[in-house]
Amino acid sequence: MIKTSYKNISGNLIVFSVLLLVFLYDAFNPLLGFFDEFIAFIAFLIILKHIFLKPKIKLYREEIYISFFLIALLILGLTSNFTTSINGFVTSKTAIIGDMVSFFKAYLVYFGIRLSNTTLDSKKVVNQITFYSEWIFYILLVFVFIDFIFNLYPQYPRFGIHSFQLFFTHTSRYGFAFVFIFLVLFPKFYNKRNLLLIFVLLIGVLSLRVKYFGFFIFSIIFLYNTQILKRVSKTLFIALVVIFIIIIGVVFKEQISMYFNPNQLKDGWSRAVLLYNSFNIGNDFFPLGTGFGTYASHFSGKYYSWVYELYHIDNVFGISRQYWEFISDQFWPMVLGQFGYLGLFSYLGIVYFFFTLFLKQIKNKFNTTNFRYVPLLGLILLLIDSSSDSIFTQSRAVAIFMIFALFTNIQRNITHQDEKY
Repeated sequence: MIKTSYKNISGNLIVFSVLLLVFLYDAFNPLLGFFDEFIAFIAFLIILKHIFLKPKIKLYREEIYISFFLIALLILGLTSNFTTSINGFVTSKTAIIGDMVSFFKAYLVYFGIRLSNTTLDSKKVVNQITFYSEWIFYILLVFVFIDFIFNLYPQYPRFGIHSFQLFFTHTSRYGFAFVFIFLVLFPKFYNKRNLLLIFVLLIGVLSLRVKYFGFFIFSIIFLYNTQILKRVSKTLFIALVVIFIIIIGVVFKEQISMYFNPNQLKDGWSRAVLLYNSFNIGNDFFPLGTGFGTYASHFSGKYYSWVYELYHIDNVFGISRQYWEFISDQFWPMVLGQFGYLGLFSYLGIVYFFFTLFLKQIKNKFNTTNFRYVPLLGLILLLIDSSSDSIFTQSRAVAIFMIFALFTNIQRNITHQDEKY
């Protein structure tokens, strides 16, 4: 009875958390701005419980490698903070702690749910999230229709037409909401109503974000070519992804060239400046970087970091002490700047082993459910978004990694049941 009650409480908390982080976080941000950190704290306690009270932890080999890389990043970041402070570059302790929490929270949630597999009905939780997300889609559809007629929410011109964002704080958040709906509805409607899934994606296209178009293409490929995914080798799949990225780069070469255009650096475009100087920092502070809370992160702006003055970019619009709203507008410059080339290698290792784990789930002969396709597509979403957003350190990543963990739990349980027979 107690175990069943715990399953229901923990399951309902996950359902509530996912829906709030995806659909209501922006609307209630002043009140719930630290809700994702609260969930990460609970997950951290669960992890500690399993480490000290249940020493035999059942994880995939890839997840163990990911854990090692995460620990390596923690050590690298703190070592960088220590070495730079010795040289007179002191970073606020609040910035360091805040940045650590922000950087690791999505992974804490992932492992907290994964380790709770035996005390959590993951399939029931996913079914609940799917049920509510489908109804939320219909509600959002009504909002889009009303906004189209009465223009109740901000609309900004892009490509000659107006983008939609509804009550979300940004068009990218609007697009993410529909991407999330697509991901959780995918297992239910993949073999039944593909047109509904495409319609969900098309409503999200109204965000008019270039990165959304990239995800749209990947989604269509997954919708109609999943059988190929089961036969394609890991090496070939990586090669195909690289080729696709090159094609996207050619199509949108004008937008991408802006990041490396000297005129953009001269004119002070924040994204180009942050990207360019991340390599300078990586070289100057080789191989450790400058540490937590020092570069291209939210807390490096809130507790204004010494790095921006050191590299004379503290007068750039969006990076200045007076207005630093664009400081965390990218992810990879932060990784290179704060953790150096060793940290960049470590994070790429994390991405690689998640990719390997999710691709292995697709190829698993015991697993014939549609759940197996979602994690890999979700990882592709995060990588696309990270090109112009610090999504891996935001509330949206917490929601996505919750889905990763739930779907992995489901697939592990299915595999173990089949292997017994």
